[in-house]
Order: sequence, then structure tokens, then C-alpha cells
Amino acid sequence: MIIWGSGGDNKDLGVVEHRNCPTCAKVQPFKLFLQYRFSHVYYIFGWVTEKKYLLACDVCRQGWELQAKEVEASLKENPIPFMKRYGWAFLVGPIAFFLLVGLLQ
Repeated sequence: MIIWGSGGDNKDLGVVEHRNCPTCAKVQPFKLFLQYRFSHVYYIFGWVTEKKYLLACDVCRQGWELQAKEVEASLKENPIPFMKRYGWAFLVGPIAFFLLVGLLQ
């Protein structure tokens, strides 16, 4: 029996700037948020299927989506947990190894 599924999470990455909010009509702190979806096999071997970075007013939560590549270039580390990003390699790696050994035999 193979157990597989999907899930999602939201990460608050903190205040990144203060700017004029068009909804609040005054200067407010703007936070960076990450929303992502992932799939998994046996809850361990995961991979990210979708991600969005959002810049939103801390008061009214109005904002917009940012380009992922630009945001990730400015981050110190990836906020998505390692096994949700690269867990699939721990499943595919051993399978590929045994296939390679079988072909070389």
C-alpha cells in the first residue's frame, strides 16, 4: 500500500519595509509571506508543487504577489523545510542506485 497526499503551509517572513498603503491611506509596515503547496509519499518523501511570495500590509492584509526568483535571491535561507523540498531525492536516489548497479552487473 502506497500512502501519498498533499498539503500546504503559510510562512510569515516578517516585516520587510514600511510604505504607503492605498487601502489604509497611511504608512504601514508590509510583511513578506510565503504560501506553498507540496505533495508527498509516506509523509517523508516530499516535493514542492507550488509557491507564492506575497507582500501585504500588516494592518489590512491587502497586497500583491512578488516574483519568486527575485525574493529568493534576497533571502538568507529557504524557508521551506528541507524534507518538503528535497525529500523525493531520498526515494529516487536509492532506486536509481540499484537500477544502475543492476545494469552494470
